[in-house]
Amino acid sequence: MNERNLTQEAFNYLDKSDEERILYCKKDKWIGYGAAVKLLEFLEDKFEDPPQIRHEGVLIYGDSINGKTAILKKMYDLHKSTLEPIENENGITYDIPIIYFQAPTTPDESKLYTRILNELCVPHKAVDKVAVKEKLAKHYLKKLGTKMILVDEIHSALTGNLNKQRTFIDDLKQLSNSLSLTIVLAGTRTAHSALSIGEETATRFPSIELPRWNNDRKYRSFVATYERCLPLKEASNMADNPEIMNALFHQSEGLIGMTVNLLKKAAVKAIKSKREYIKVEDIGYLPKL
Repeated sequence: MNERNLTQEAFNYLDKSDEERILYCKKDKWIGYGAAVKLLEFLEDKFEDPPQIRHEGVLIYGDSINGKTAILKKMYDLHKSTLEPIENENGITYDIPIIYFQAPTTPDESKLYTRILNELCVPHKAVDKVAVKEKLAKHYLKKLGTKMILVDEIHSALTGNLNKQRTFIDDLKQLSNSLSLTIVLAGTRTAHSALSIGEETATRFPSIELPRWNNDRKYRSFVATYERCLPLKEASNMADNPEIMNALFHQSEGLIGMTVNLLKKAAVKAIKSKREYIKVEDIGYLPKL
């Protein structure tokens, strides 16, 4: 009987070997906390937008390691293509309604279109001219029914030459305009600052901040929920332990990614020690030598 209220998957791991449980603890897990759920609902609403003359995109910004990538990947997983063939009057085709990729590390048009073509599984040559790649990308985005493009780490492409930055963003806007699709960007505060300079760009990509956590009830709730995903044989009751919660919050600096990494490491220590529950000494990134 699942008396500890673990998730079913975590409960099923209780009887497995220590090595299997450790591997499971290290795996990423989706936790639908409040801000993430609201953002997903917002993205779902935009995904269902009908064709429009001017599709409004969005920029999700915040500190690094604070959950932006996890939200984008969850949205992608909900709608990614199964690559099942679809037969119509023009023959066999496929449906790729959403694509996800990380922005190139420079505002390079050629690399932008290469990443789009790679996600669409379209053969092309890396040395092709930008105009050739752009034409291919637009053709297949339309043919494959792409409705949303998720571009992560957009701040990486918003550095260096300002003219190249503007051209890079203009390319994204033109893709959105010509194909009536929604473009979602995610990045740090650097991206927010760069996209806020021009009024037209700021209105095309209105921004939503994903804030850091406070050491409050919501943070405790998240930790309690995450504990349900850890196949430890004894309850840690971390959310009810002020010493553990303070250590978690202090070392994570209120960042969800750092919090999760600390919890993963603590769970592994609890299993290896044979103690099977987490105590405050387990909260730490690196071993004490």
